[in-house]
Amino acid sequence: MPRLERPAPSVFNVHLDPLGARSAQRRARQAAEPQAVAQDYQQYMRSDYERRRSQGHRSWRDLCAAYAFALSTHAADWPRGGDADTDEELAAHWEQMRGQSRLSWQQARPVVEDAWMALDHMPAAAVRPLLQ
Repeated sequence: MPRLERPAPSVFNVHLDPLGARSAQRRARQAAEPQAVAQDYQQYMRSDYERRRSQGHRSWRDLCAAYAFALSTHAADWPRGGDADTDEELAAHWEQMRGQSRLSWQQARPVVEDAWMALDHMPAAAVRPLLQ
């Protein structure tokens, strides 16, 4: 029988990774550039939530409201802050919309701002189904 120059594909040739180092590497790349990875807003939310959760941040209940707030204010073309009046308006609107989230506006703002940047880079078609 002729000898193969390279090993034949086999399950025994696959490096088993029980701790998921490949998954951890993939998550690290996604965390570094969430806009480059996310094809739609739902994917962005999952990726961003996993990144924040791995850093010891809040639960889904807390962050979900921030993602929804970012989506609705981005779609309505709200001003993004920069001055005290706009920030106060956003804080007041957050208080009305946050539901059961335990995040204050100061805690939610970085999540919302990151989501706004991600939304800026997504095609409208990827966001539109969530708004209907």
